[in-house]
Amino acid sequence: MVQPQGMFTHVVGTMDLFCFASRTERNIRIGIENRLWAVSTLLNQQTMAARRTRARLYFREGACGLLYCNPTHSFTTPFVALSKADPDRVVTEVWPEPWCLPFDIEPLGNLSKQIAAEDAKERWPILQQRLARINARGGVSAAMNMTGTTVFARVPISTQDWELILRDLAVK
Repeated sequence: MVQPQGMFTHVVGTMDLFCFASRTERNIRIGIENRLWAVSTLLNQQTMAARRTRARLYFREGACGLLYCNPTHSFTTPFVALSKADPDRVVTEVWPEPWCLPFDIEPLGNLSKQIAAEDAKERWPILQQRLARINARGGVSAAMNMTGTTVFARVPISTQDWELILRDLAVK
């Protein structure tokens, strides 16, 4: 198993997590099979510029990530990034629609393991804390920075939080 390297350590025992939502299970499956992830392209150029900036400033090789499946309202597939996000590449040959800011991943799980958002709220202290901080406005998407405007925004978590996530979702 690939171990996270170069995590953004702010305080001993903490790290940054990057969460990405998908519109379909199929897109997640394709990403796992290709060991590649990216984000949807947006018409709003300001939002796209902000995504590029956050990816450049915060997202690095060795970053830990987590996928979320919108249709099943479930977290799935933790991963370690094997590359930085490419700000210039648009992927047109992998998913049915063009995706941008692609990066290579080492999947640590797959769709066989999912945890419903409601169950994750009960099991993961980080999710409880972040939901409390925003008074649950926007739900798990807002709490874990998975909305269109917060993609590539880091979520500071403890190494214990990451271990809980891996215990629930890793298959390797």
